[in-house]
Amino acid sequence: MSNVDNLRSIAARVAESLASSRVRGDAAYISTSVTYPNGTGVTVKICQAPNGFYVSDEGYGGQIADMMGGSATYTKTAPLVASRSGVQYGERTFFTYVHDERKLTAAVSAVANASAKTADRVAQTLEQMKFQKSRDVFDGRLRAAFGERVAFDVTITGGTGRSWDYDAAVDEDDFKRVFTLVSPAFQAIAAANLKIVDTLALPSPPRVTTVLTDYDRTEPALRAILSDTGSIVIGATEGVERYKLAS
Repeated sequence: MSNVDNLRSIAARVAESLASSRVRGDAAYISTSVTYPNGTGVTVKICQAPNGFYVSDEGYGGQIADMMGGSATYTKTAPLVASRSGVQYGERTFFTYVHDERKLTAAVSAVANASAKTADRVAQTLEQMKFQKSRDVFDGRLRAAFGERVAFDVTITGGTGRSWDYDAAVDEDDFKRVFTLVSPAFQAIAAANLKIVDTLALPSPPRVTTVLTDYDRTEPALRAILSDTGSIVIGATEGVERYKLAS
């Protein structure tokens, strides 16, 4: 077998692994490699229709949004995503009609991506709302704990010379204590870890407190990573005295 034939064979196997199908009744269901925020794969339904095929997500994206508590956001966002994706939206379902069988692959991909993209936007919006609520609590706790000694949204130059943004500092003139508010997301923890390590590399570093927007939802292993850097780790909703002790 030539290199080209071998590569073609490998590509075919990879393509087959990216999607699977099953037929139930008068409909075919394509399980795609596209995923919703909860990790579930997007399944697209294909039905025979007059002069072609009807392709839809069966409203499953809306169900995912309902489970996240983001039904209203999904309903508001979906029509815009549908318009930009070249598909239709109605009855809480993404769908399209295809008259040419050769266009089915593109139609399945468009519906799957529109459904997943809308659910992703719902998840992002809900996370932003949760973060803002935690930020309000965070600001209130620090004001109660330190009064006029606290400053918000400050910038510190780390040991490498890079500038880092912190959500608050106490005794801002000499940056003795700084606070960073972090969500449970892995990317947020990783970014905070880099910032903290560089800050603590200063010749006379400030004390760093990581305040988690949702302490219980943050994996213990990720909390340990932050603690191991030398940062004190607390939850945003903890009492004023805990903020004082953490500083």
